[in-house]
Amino acid sequence: MSEDKNFQSVLDKAEELESMDFSKTDDFNVGEYYTALEKIAKQNANYKNDEAESIVSKDAEKLIDKDFIKELELKRKSVEDFIRKYDPNKPELAEMPIEDVDRVYAISNYLLNVYIQFVNEMDFVFVIEKQEYKFLNKILQHEIGYNGDEVFNFAELHNKFWKDVQLKFEEDKSADSHTFKVSIKSLLILHHLIKDHTVKGRTNDFQFFTSILFKIANVNKLFNAYNIIIERIKNDREVWGAAVEEVVKSKDPEYQKQVEEASKQKPGMPLEGFVNPEVLPVTPADLGEE
Repeated sequence: MSEDKNFQSVLDKAEELESMDFSKTDDFNVGEYYTALEKIAKQNANYKNDEAESIVSKDAEKLIDKDFIKELELKRKSVEDFIRKYDPNKPELAEMPIEDVDRVYAISNYLLNVYIQFVNEMDFVFVIEKQEYKFLNKILQHEIGYNGDEVFNFAELHNKFWKDVQLKFEEDKSADSHTFKVSIKSLLILHHLIKDHTVKGRTNDFQFFTSILFKIANVNKLFNAYNIIIERIKNDREVWGAAVEEVVKSKDPEYQKQVEEASKQKPGMPLEGFVNPEVLPVTPADLGEE
């Protein structure tokens, strides 16, 4: 409860900022208001990440192959465990030769890129009912107008997804539905091609159209949730990378010379252009664990 009250005071600060008359304000405390905005941004980011994790937990197994999910989780864990293993505040990294520290950073970059690429390559389970197929096939083949750009969009959709749908329904006309594996790109192209189509009244076509759009939206929501998680992991890696950079700088003879020169300066007189070599801690909060 006290935490809610504390955050409410932060929100009050932001609201106060929005209505402030700066032409009549002489004692404006920049740091105080900036800190409030930082706290709000962090709270929003945490909420956004928690919501994304919830969507993945609830929907992933419905829309993605279970083996793919396991492999995806392993690749994510590799990135997070690697960052923890080479915590810049532990002696292992500080005692490494500078070339090995560079290699550690390069490996983290590779692991992160592998995870991102794996997310982008995932296929989604997409069920199409027989009547939905008939509706979609009718508008894709006979009702939508294609300009020069859309011709190529339909060609890609057809080659990578729709011709398989047609083949499956033509081969087994008795089935009420068929299940397909489809990429997010193909679904987005499909949505792009049909989104401006119109149906009149609450007919069966209206129901089929609504159902298809909802299915595409659910897949897109899950894909977006994974991308929010990717952004959080990228931010964690950036915090970690900044700390690693300080370790590298501390091993640079020229930088050490600056440190030595700075120590000879009078108190309150830092060497021009010199930044204190403080190593940023990698905390559980940075890794999204709080």
